[in-house]
Amino acid sequence: MDASLPKITIPELAPEEKKGLRDYWNTYEAHREQITAQLLEMASQHPEFKYILQNASSLPTPEEQARNREIQRNAVFQDDWEPYLRNLQRQGMQYAQSGLSFHAWFEIVGALRRFMVPYLLNAFGEEPERLLTAIHGMDALLDIAMSGIGEAYLETKQQLIRKQEAAVQDALKRTQDEKRFRGLLEAAPDGMVIVDQQGTIIMVNAQMETLFGYNREEVIGQRVEMLVPTRFKDVHPFHRGQYGKNPRVRPMGADLELYARRKDGTEFPVEISLSPMESEEDSLIIAALRDITERKRAEEKFRGLLESAPDAVVVVDQQGVIQVINSQTEKLFGYDRVQLVGEPVEILVPKRFRKKHARHRFGYYSEHPTRPMGIGLELFGLRKNGTEFPVEISLSPLQTEEGLLVSAAIRDVTQRKRMEEDVQKLNEDLKQRAAQLEAANKELEAFSYSVSHDLRAPLRSIDGFSHVVLEDYGEQLPAEARGYLERVRAAAQRMAVLIDDLLNLSRVTRTAVQPRFINLSKMAEEILQGLQEAQPDREVVFSLTPDLMVEADPHLIHIVLENLLSNAWKFTSKHEQPSIEFGQKDHVKERTFYVRDNGVGFDMAYADKLFGVFQRLHSVSEFPGTGVGLATVQRIISIHGGRIWAESAEGKGTTFYFTL
Repeated sequence: MDASLPKITIPELAPEEKKGLRDYWNTYEAHREQITAQLLEMASQHPEFKYILQNASSLPTPEEQARNREIQRNAVFQDDWEPYLRNLQRQGMQYAQSGLSFHAWFEIVGALRRFMVPYLLNAFGEEPERLLTAIHGMDALLDIAMSGIGEAYLETKQQLIRKQEAAVQDALKRTQDEKRFRGLLEAAPDGMVIVDQQGTIIMVNAQMETLFGYNREEVIGQRVEMLVPTRFKDVHPFHRGQYGKNPRVRPMGADLELYARRKDGTEFPVEISLSPMESEEDSLIIAALRDITERKRAEEKFRGLLESAPDAVVVVDQQGVIQVINSQTEKLFGYDRVQLVGEPVEILVPKRFRKKHARHRFGYYSEHPTRPMGIGLELFGLRKNGTEFPVEISLSPLQTEEGLLVSAAIRDVTQRKRMEEDVQKLNEDLKQRAAQLEAANKELEAFSYSVSHDLRAPLRSIDGFSHVVLEDYGEQLPAEARGYLERVRAAAQRMAVLIDDLLNLSRVTRTAVQPRFINLSKMAEEILQGLQEAQPDREVVFSLTPDLMVEADPHLIHIVLENLLSNAWKFTSKHEQPSIEFGQKDHVKERTFYVRDNGVGFDMAYADKLFGVFQRLHSVSEFPGTGVGLATVQRIISIHGGRIWAESAEGKGTTFYFTL
C-alpha cells in the first residue's frame, strides 16, 4: 500500500518563515508536557480518539515518540524534511486504517493551535512582529503536517474503498445471489437506480417507484434521462459520460443542486450518491436518490426567518468561523455577505476585546446555554469602517449534523443608550427643578402666612372701626357719610373673601392628591341640599344621575363640585324656573361629567378668560364673587390628570364638562 502513496514534496520556506518556525518549535518544546496533557485531556473526551487511547497497541512507545520528535526537530532546524514527511504519511495511513475521520484530526490540530497561542503570546507578546512570525511558522508547519497526513489519508481511504469494492464484487461474483442482492436493494431506504454505461436502466427498487410514480416495467430498459428535468436532459449524458471515464464513489450531499422529474412532470430536489459496480457483463453504476423536499423547505423557512429577523443574526461554528449571516448583519456592520462568511467572528469585535472574546467563546461552547438579550453586559461591535457601537447579544446553541453551531442575534442599542443618557439628564434636571419648586413652595407658604396674618389684621381693623363709628356715631353722621362707611366695610369684607380664595388656590397647588373611591352623585346632592337650606325661599329643580363613582381626592373634588354647583345656583337666581343638572355624558370614549344650568349664560367669545384668576364675565353688583373659584377648579382637575371646559349661550344657560 506504501508504493502508491503520493510523492513527497520538500517544502521551501523563506528565511523569515524558518525563523518563525524555530521560534514556535522552541516554545513548543519548552511547554511540551503541558500541551501534551491538554491534548490528551481533550482527546480522552473525543469519541474517536478515546478509542485509540484505550487501545495501547495503537499508541507509540516512549522510544518511538522520542524518535518522532527528533525527526521533527531535524526537519525544523536542519531542513531534513524527507524523514518527517514519510513519518506523516505513515500517520495518515494509520488514521485511515483505524477508521479515524479526517474531521476528528482537524479538531485535534485546531486544539493544538489553540493551546499553543497563549504560550506564544506569553513568549513574544512584547515583540508583535516576532509573535506574528512565530504564529505563521506554526501555521506553516501545521499546513505541512495536514497536507502530508491528508494526502496519505485520502489515498489510503481510496485504497480501502477500492479494496472494499473489490470484496463486494468478489462476493457478488462468488455467490451470484441475485435474490439476495434484490432483497438488499428493496430494503434500501432511498430510491435505487442501476444503469449501464449507456445510461440504460437495468434495475430499480420499490422506493424508486414510490418516489417517481412509475412502475418498474415502465422504466427498465429506458434511458435514465427520463428521470431528469427537461432543462437538464441535453447536458446530462455528457456528465454521465464524464463520470463513466473516471468512476468513483460520490457520497450524498456533495454541494450539488440536483433535481429529478416525476412521471406527472413535477420536479423535486434530490441528493444522489453514485457508486461504480463491476458485473460479469458490464460496468454498472448504482445511484441512490433521496427526496430532500422537506429539508429544502426547512432550510428555506430557516433562511426566511433569518432574513425577516429584525436583528442582525450571525451563525458560527465551534472554531468561531462565521457560517451564515442575514441582510441585517450586512447593514449593521457594513460588510457584504461574502466578506464575512468563512471569517472568524472576532472580525466583528473591537480589537481590544478580541483575545478575551476568544476565551469567552471557548468557555461558552463547553456549556452552551441559551443567553437572552440585555443581561447587564456592556458589549460593543466593530463596523467595517472601524467605528464601534454598543450592542445587545443573545446566544442560542444549534445542534446540527455538522456539529454544534451558535446563533447570535445582535441589536444596535446606540439610540437606546442615547435615550437613557437623555432620561438621566432629564432626571437630573427634574431633581433640580423639584428642588427649585420646593424652595418656591416654601416661599409661597411664607407669603401665604404673611397674607393670612399681616393683611387680614388691617382689614379687620378697617371693618371693625367702621362698624364702631356707624354704631356709636351713626345718628350724628349725615346719610352720605354713613353710605361711605358701609361701602368701606363691604370693600374690606370682599377683600377678606378674596384673600381666603387666593389662599385656597395656593393650597390646592401644593396639596398632595390622596385618591379614594367616592360617590360624586352623593357629594353633589349634599352640596345642593346645603345651598337650598341657605336660601329656602328659592325653588330650583335638581336632576342628579345616581351613583357616579370615581377614584379621586375627596376634599379637592368637593371644592370642584361646590364651586360649579354654587355658580349654577348663583347664575340661575334671576330665572323664573331655575334648574340644575349633574350627570355623565353618554357614548363618549373618555368618561366625562357635567354640571348644567339654565341661568344667564355667557358669550363664548370670552370662554378663554373663564378660568383665569380675577377674570369675571359679570359685574360684582349683578352677581357677587371674586373671580378665583374657576381658576381653583381648573387646577384641581389638572392635578387629577383631567381637563375642564364650558359650553354656553347668553340667556340659555351654561354646561361645564370635566374629566378625571
